Amino acid sequence: MELKHYDSQTGLLDGSVAPSGFERSKINIPARRNIIIAGMMLLAIAIFISLLLSYQTIFMAYSIFTIFVFMCYLVLWVDGAWEDKEPASIKEYPSVSLIIPSFNSAHTIFKCVEACQKLQYPGKLDITVVDDGSTDGSCEKLHSIKGIRVIHKEKNEGKAAAMNTGILASKGEIVGCVDSDTYPKEDALLHAVKYFEADKKVGSVVLFINTTPPKTFIQAVQEIEYWISFGFFFKTVAAIDGLYVTPGPMALYRKRMFEELGGFDEKNLTEDMEIALRMQRHGWKIKACHTSVVFTEVPATLKSLYRQRLRWFRGGIMNMLKYIDMFLNPMHGNFGLFILPVTLGSGFFAALFILWTLLNYARAGINYAAPWLSHFSVLAASGISVPFDPFLLDSAMIFGLISLVIWGYFVHKSFSISGQKPQARHILPLIGIVYLYPLFIGFTYLSAYVHEFSGKRYKW
Repeated sequence: MELKHYDSQTGLLDGSVAPSGFERSKINIPARRNIIIAGMMLLAIAIFISLLLSYQTIFMAYSIFTIFVFMCYLVLWVDGAWEDKEPASIKEYPSVSLIIPSFNSAHTIFKCVEACQKLQYPGKLDITVVDDGSTDGSCEKLHSIKGIRVIHKEKNEGKAAAMNTGILASKGEIVGCVDSDTYPKEDALLHAVKYFEADKKVGSVVLFINTTPPKTFIQAVQEIEYWISFGFFFKTVAAIDGLYVTPGPMALYRKRMFEELGGFDEKNLTEDMEIALRMQRHGWKIKACHTSVVFTEVPATLKSLYRQRLRWFRGGIMNMLKYIDMFLNPMHGNFGLFILPVTLGSGFFAALFILWTLLNYARAGINYAAPWLSHFSVLAASGISVPFDPFLLDSAMIFGLISLVIWGYFVHKSFSISGQKPQARHILPLIGIVYLYPLFIGFTYLSAYVHEFSGKRYKW
């Protein structure tokens, strides 16, 4: 059956080929103009109001929102997410086709292929590497490896286009998309494919993404972050069918889902989120298998991490706007009423908090530099300090402490899910996650909003 092509601009499915090159993904602005205008007005009002409030008030409001979200996740966990069990064993395993897109990845692709070839799987398994116009000589070396198929594309068209090429050429009932810097454990497929057999409406199964052994502090922070995000939170959200992304390092898909909905959006910055939102809209389920573990390379420096997260967040903003009709929509159940608002709201409030801080420090600097304004109380005018209010200060401290305690519980459960025991080497990364990482995330979200709404060109 021919794989339909999904047009990200019109939202229609057809049999045409994807346009060459990577362009900015667009949303249908006319159809959403009123919603977007209303959203921008609310943003402007929120920024204006926030500038009139004190630091303690802003911090307390953010803490209340955080506690609300944390308590929701805690209720979901206690309500049964913790005991989400793997489906029973199956007698007949479906055929699986692994697709590995590769572009100038000579330093990782061969280790990736080796890991995929070592997978223990009793069913039919084939591996296809789609070389997306590499110029580092990796394609020529790949042809010498036995047991895999190599598809070479003369022109580099991006990861999504490479995966679509592989999907079109695949023959398996299940398609696995594997990043060229990702290495699955030998038993990864054995556990994950059970979900497809247990429920025919399962369109994708996401695996437990871990980082390779960290070599820098930045990687050590991400190691724990991945345990929390892809461990605790994915396990909790999956219990209510609320997953909104199928992580790029490795995910499995039912090929019939692609045949019905189309392939990956080739003009989307985060195609793994877009395909997940499309599946949710059309009633396909996404499951998480935490006994299927894969290891992936992560950025080693703050600069490279910033570039990665900027791409993630910009893609997230565009996709959230693209699927804005699902927000607070009872037709989409928990996904529309809870998951999407919390996901967008978390990033928005983090960006707003950083923006508030920067604007108030800037205003304080202007006041200090302007002697003709010296008759004003510089600190009071800046908004950084207000007449002392013990209640606000104490409340902010209490809410902050409650958030920290709940977060500590989540971290504890994340270590348990990942099979790890806290060690001395985890102390500094944990401190970084609690006190420094939120500032980095807030700043990156703010940067993503500025880049996205100013229409700045995408960079990979």
